[in-house]
Amino acid sequence: MSKKSERRKSHPFIYLGFFVICWWLLPASVKIFTQTAFREFQAPIWDLASRLDDLTNYWGHLSDSKKTLISKGKDLSRLEADIKFKQFREGELMSEIKRLQSLEKTISQLNKTIKLDPSKRFRSVNARVTIRKMNGWWQQMTIRKGLNESISLGDGVLFDEGALGRIIHVDSRSSEIELITNPNFRIVAHFEKDNRPVTYQGNGINVGGQAHGLVMDVPHDIKTSKKNPLKLVTSSLGGNFPKGIPIGVVYELEGDNNGLFKMGKVIINKKITEVLEVAVLSELEN
Repeated sequence: MSKKSERRKSHPFIYLGFFVICWWLLPASVKIFTQTAFREFQAPIWDLASRLDDLTNYWGHLSDSKKTLISKGKDLSRLEADIKFKQFREGELMSEIKRLQSLEKTISQLNKTIKLDPSKRFRSVNARVTIRKMNGWWQQMTIRKGLNESISLGDGVLFDEGALGRIIHVDSRSSEIELITNPNFRIVAHFEKDNRPVTYQGNGINVGGQAHGLVMDVPHDIKTSKKNPLKLVTSSLGGNFPKGIPIGVVYELEGDNNGLFKMGKVIINKKITEVLEVAVLSELEN
């Protein structure tokens, strides 16, 4: 290769170096003016490119077919439905959380009220009432939990006012409760502040809706009155319940047929006919 061709190839680098030196030697005011003028020169070009892009996008949407617009409308409707469904689910979740918090508070108050016997350990299963059989001679309820939740025959059942009954039939997903008002229901009980055992038996529900039972085998030295009624509670001797769970209130006592003991009517809280939630108690083995 000749020397002339080598010199021609090296000329661009010489010109570039010369331009850099000249630019470096120029005053700052000249450089700022040059940069500003260059940006002003570029501005219309970028503005025109942006407007062309907007115009292209506009005509592109106008050229969309009806099917495309319908499809986009369906997609938008689907998105709106998804958003509304999520909002609905969130509302349901908040409602369920509030219900569980209310139920937890009720259980806590019930534990404080009944004062479970610490010498015995019980497992509690909360259940919803599905069927009530309150007419006639028999008083029973059905709950929607059973063998699948380890509920067994004889387990005691509570509601927020005290003893409700005991389990007499169990299926896989449901159980039947014999209420304390049922004449077949019998349990060992005692009066509050008196540990001597007495017998409680259900005695039905009056026409006015007042539930009641009978207390028997009451010692003669126990007295009660309308001003100072006695509270009847469960005894640990019964086996179905812990000690001290409220059953009802006794206002009057009278001698029984044998004359050896007293007997009287036990007035039970009317809420027993309106129960929605119950707690099934099972005694745990040591």
